[in-house]
Amino acid sequence: MTAKESMPKLMDKRAEDRFLAAYERYQSLNGTADALSNLSRKAIDRFVQTGFPGRKNESWKYTNVTPVINRPYQVAGKGQATAKGIESLDAYVVVLVNGCFAPEQSTLDELPLGVSIESLSAVAEHDIVQTHLGSYADYAQEPFTALNTAFVKDGVVVTVAPEVSLDKPVHIVHVVSNDQPTLLQPRTLIHVADGASVQILHSTEFANPVSLLINAVTEIRVGSSANVGYMDLQVGIPQMSRVTNLSVYQDANSKFHSGVFTFGGELVRNNLSILPDAENCESLLNGLFVARGHSHVDNNTLVDHAKPNCFSSEYYKGILDDRAIGVFNGKVLVRQDAQLTNAYQTNRSIVLSDTARMYSKPALEIYADDVKCSHGATTGQLDKDGLFYLRSRGIREKEARRLMLTSFAGEIIEKVPVAALHNVLYDHVERMLR
Repeated sequence: MTAKESMPKLMDKRAEDRFLAAYERYQSLNGTADALSNLSRKAIDRFVQTGFPGRKNESWKYTNVTPVINRPYQVAGKGQATAKGIESLDAYVVVLVNGCFAPEQSTLDELPLGVSIESLSAVAEHDIVQTHLGSYADYAQEPFTALNTAFVKDGVVVTVAPEVSLDKPVHIVHVVSNDQPTLLQPRTLIHVADGASVQILHSTEFANPVSLLINAVTEIRVGSSANVGYMDLQVGIPQMSRVTNLSVYQDANSKFHSGVFTFGGELVRNNLSILPDAENCESLLNGLFVARGHSHVDNNTLVDHAKPNCFSSEYYKGILDDRAIGVFNGKVLVRQDAQLTNAYQTNRSIVLSDTARMYSKPALEIYADDVKCSHGATTGQLDKDGLFYLRSRGIREKEARRLMLTSFAGEIIEKVPVAALHNVLYDHVERMLR
């Protein structure tokens, strides 16, 4: 029985039909590597069962994807484009064009011993891929992850051997080249072995800005005593929507630090799921977004504390103007065996107009007795006293507002472990505030 034949009657919506038809066309033209075909089939069958999330789904209550998914996208094909913004940061560079590995633009020959960065399609049969791909990103529960997994064909696989520490970041650059509404589904698998250390930056460039839906999935395995940083720089265009799913599994004594920075885009939804599944893990989740116009930015996080003696801290900030909408839906789950957990969650936002909206819902779900957990959220306008103080010192109002907002954003930017990124992020904040 094909996926289409097994589709429930309630799944006759145009959007799901269109994406399913695109999947079947994609398979007939491109196929899927034999090593990935079983995973692909399971994922599309699951997508058929669930469909896209609706507003009745609590975690999607404030985010309506219907206008985005109802557009007639074409699946991204091979394109010709060159990454342009990669010289500003000293890093090992990996370039993909329309989701396809572009080794000629990458600096793979400079990688240190013990570090491997390869095309997913080239290593699909390797043990690392067979063991870990699809093991952390839950396509059974997340429809967009299921859709990405169904179309999986190429992407990036990063592996770092035990006790190897990289001297500079790995920069994964996705270049989009399209002349019609396009669906791009990047896939990344990162495996960092015991005692290793790496900082990873992900960014996107647009060669031909046309209506675009990016549906990205990244899975990270952090080995025992390993240290991993993952920074996602999301610079959008008005006609671009983005759904990202980052799933992280941590082993004992490991450290993971994420930073999600969103500057523009029509609709952006970031799902982060962190599982510290052994003792003495540290998980730091930071995020910043600046939204203007009709932009909609939704950050949804889950830290699932399953084992004792772990620490997690979330700090997300947003700046909203015009008719922008922001959402923070964060959950910390502390299971019964996760005694001595320390978990903290904070969301702060500044709303600059009467028509912008911020919806914040930090949440704790605790089943252990001996824990220290807290959460809080504040949404307000610029501090009038602070603004008055700066103006009394001869600073014009526009400049005073800019200084205050940059300082507000800077608290998150300064947490980024790659110092060379700080100025890049400040520049994007300044651009959005003009």
